[in-house]
Amino acid sequence: MERWQFQDAVDRFGPDFARWPVAERLAGEALVSTDPAAAAILAEACRLRDLIGSTPKVAAPRGLAARIVATALAQDLPEVSSPPTSVSEPTGAALPRPAHRPLGG
Repeated sequence: MERWQFQDAVDRFGPDFARWPVAERLAGEALVSTDPAAAAILAEACRLRDLIGSTPKVAAPRGLAARIVATALAQDLPEVSSPPTSVSEPTGAALPRPAHRPLGG
């Protein structure tokens, strides 16, 4: 495992090797045992995890999600087309173009 792969695995799985898939775990443990920079990456991820874990929990006010959705639905936003969603759908296919509507107008 190269250091950039280790950093990617730490970013994806966190600093606890028990949460890593077996192959990545074994490679990551081996790298940390021989590479001080990888050990520093792991230590920094642990510090960040601990810092985030020590912050007090904050509850959102009751009804916040409903108010956000209601505000979004009340806006007169332009329609946008979605990108292709499957491999069989070629990019750049003739998707219907929405009528041009200036923002805020």
